[in-house]
Amino acid sequence: MHILLVICVASLYNQVRCQDLQERDLSGGNLTSIPLCNSENVTKLILSQNNISLTVEDHQSLLSYPNLMELNLSQNKITELKGGYFSAISKLEVLILRNNHITSIEETSFIGLKNLKILDLGFNLITHLPANIEIPSLHLQAFNLQNNSLTTLDIKEALRDLGTSLNITLSGNPWNCNCSLLSLSFWLNNSTVILENENITLCAMPKNMTDHKIKEINNAPSDLLSCRGSSDILSTPTSLFSENATLANTSINGTDATATKGNSWRFLIGVIIVGLVTSLLILTAVKFPRWYDFILSYHHQRLKEEEPYMFEEEFTVDFNMGSNEKNQDDIVVFEQTHSFVPEEDGFIEDKYIEEHDITES
Repeated sequence: MHILLVICVASLYNQVRCQDLQERDLSGGNLTSIPLCNSENVTKLILSQNNISLTVEDHQSLLSYPNLMELNLSQNKITELKGGYFSAISKLEVLILRNNHITSIEETSFIGLKNLKILDLGFNLITHLPANIEIPSLHLQAFNLQNNSLTTLDIKEALRDLGTSLNITLSGNPWNCNCSLLSLSFWLNNSTVILENENITLCAMPKNMTDHKIKEINNAPSDLLSCRGSSDILSTPTSLFSENATLANTSINGTDATATKGNSWRFLIGVIIVGLVTSLLILTAVKFPRWYDFILSYHHQRLKEEEPYMFEEEFTVDFNMGSNEKNQDDIVVFEQTHSFVPEEDGFIEDKYIEEHDITES
């Protein structure tokens, strides 16, 4: 009974005290959630060294701090940042999430924080940061990513609207200094970004690039820089290669090699030639249609007419029909005065019929 009374009194005391404070420090209290306040006076909330994991209830609790400008959630049990989680505290300028167990960050995790000046994500387990992550960068002055598990990083598009110079901390990450990191190095050297701890922001792999500064890898000799794929090269700005001609010959599997041309150009030329020849044939057929008529058609030649000729033919005529006189054969001669030219009926006269076939009785 006494314990419940003490808890109620303490809760009431904290609630009354919350209404009057501008800075509320609840660090090291073994809290598992963000406490409510319903005060417009609180501008700084310190919740470090607790067991907060940022649940849905915590998101609702943040609504009770409408004028909050600084939120410290370091050393808690946070593992992921949901999209739009901090949109309820749009006046926030400082967000500290260091020393947690964050592995996943969504693209819209920081949306709505248009006044953000300091973002601290150091000492977490972040392996990847979305290239199109929405970080309100107009007022951003400091961005801490030190001591995570990042091997590559491409956030130049997310931070393209910087209103002031930005201090960024990238040390303590296992940077893989191949061609994919050239884009980051170029951005660090050609923007208003200031790299903190530059001398200890080093490559962790490959072995031949160990201890090289990531800001200077675009000036590294070609025999040290390892480009393992064409996709890495394409992600590097074109101007970087024009300024560093030594990267033309890269080292592949430890051996210097020069890019060789593929056979695609030969295929392209072949397609063009076939297309031109086909077009020429079609054009010729359209413009000169008589040439294929000569080839495809077959002309029948008319048979040559012969001169009229005379012929004699012997026929056996029986004049003794109905009489008792002795049969005798008379020869009758017919003279052809005009040539017989048959009409064209599709038949051809056969000249190989023997005469004796006609005279046979």
